[in-house]
Amino acid sequence: MARILFMGTPEYARVILDGLLTRSDLTIRVVTKADTPQGRHMRLTPSPVAQRASERGLMVDKPDRLVAYKEAWVKWAPDLIITAAYGKILRPWVLGLPRHGAFNLHASLLPRWRGPNPIAWAIRAGDAMTGVTLMRMDQGVDTGDIVAQRSVAITNEMTMGKLTNLLAEQARDLLLEYLDRLLSGQVKENAQDDSQATYAGKFAPEDSRINWNQPATSIDRLIRSMSPEPGAYTMCQGIRVKILECAYDKGTQPIATAELAGNHWQIGTAEGVVIVKRVKPAGRKEMTPGDFQRGLHVVGKVVCQ
Repeated sequence: MARILFMGTPEYARVILDGLLTRSDLTIRVVTKADTPQGRHMRLTPSPVAQRASERGLMVDKPDRLVAYKEAWVKWAPDLIITAAYGKILRPWVLGLPRHGAFNLHASLLPRWRGPNPIAWAIRAGDAMTGVTLMRMDQGVDTGDIVAQRSVAITNEMTMGKLTNLLAEQARDLLLEYLDRLLSGQVKENAQDDSQATYAGKFAPEDSRINWNQPATSIDRLIRSMSPEPGAYTMCQGIRVKILECAYDKGTQPIATAELAGNHWQIGTAEGVVIVKRVKPAGRKEMTPGDFQRGLHVVGKVVCQ
């Protein structure tokens, strides 16, 4: 039985873990982030990876500091480390643990969009294509040699949530395709071209606020890159309103002015209009802009800030 130390946290990683669980010839030990407060009552909630691992009776480690588990992992002697959106940089002693190396499933076509936020940046930049990369890990941030990649088209309707789900499935299938070669140490690898690298950093809180003085195409990409979470937002009638679903058109309208067309808003921008289809006002459930505006008993146009 091959031993795999799987390190991951969010739903993207959970899908990949499910792929590994289809193999009956593996012993899997899971490393994930500690439980976090979530929901209205801020209850401690395990990560999606921790939940699945517990359901399947796997050993689960939730270290605050990886070195606290050094002795246990050395004794466990993994054949491979597989990581997927784990969220921590691995020290050389961790990378040196497995007999056949440590590999990551990164959600971009490296060297484009190295870093912690590749899916959102690909949408925000207007990329036509993205994908997943199976790579050997080194001490850099997503700088290791590439084993294999799979490409995915980014359509104009694709949100970060939808694209994440699609890329997770591609990463799962890519790993299963190459797993036996990884376990035998027989994979070909190619160095990345550092001159082509771009970095996908985390967004600052203020990056979530929509600037209606930008073109509609840019605003549409921003909204899709942050849907469903953290959600791009605007202020309407003094209420913070997340915009969850939208499109854009070539029409004209005063900038930042929202006008109802059926249940949708048409909001003017520096170039074109954004058509808002679903919103989530602070403290309320998802709804259409029409339902939101009628609930406020506001007739006519609304100014967004």
